[in-house]
Amino acid sequence: MSDFTVTRTLKGPRGRVWQVLTQSSHFEGWLPAKPGTAVLDVRTGGSWQATVISSEGEEIALTGRYDEVSEPDHLVMTVPGDVVTEIALTSAPDDSTQIAYTFDVDESMHSMVTESVDQVLGRVSKVLAEIA
Repeated sequence: MSDFTVTRTLKGPRGRVWQVLTQSSHFEGWLPAKPGTAVLDVRTGGSWQATVISSEGEEIALTGRYDEVSEPDHLVMTVPGDVVTEIALTSAPDDSTQIAYTFDVDESMHSMVTESVDQVLGRVSKVLAEIA
């Protein structure tokens, strides 16, 4: 296992990206979660929960925790499977934000992790565009 980082640039200022990642109504949009099910306690030692609906219509409860929170630029949290991910936000030119996801995963997982992060960030970008 070793640290693996996926870095992308999102259109939107860092503060807005932080809001999309940490506010329940936005979180539900990019997870994507069943409306009204996301409960976020965004603080070091806090937790998150939400319900997603599978392609077969099954409701699946997801939970995680926040190991480190430093607004507006740093989150360390768990995602399903108790996988720890570090998210770092850096202001970038043209009112954009560089986002870096770091996971401690085996090299054989790098391709899958990259694809998963790209899917999530595609949904995050849609939410950012809706609130711009």
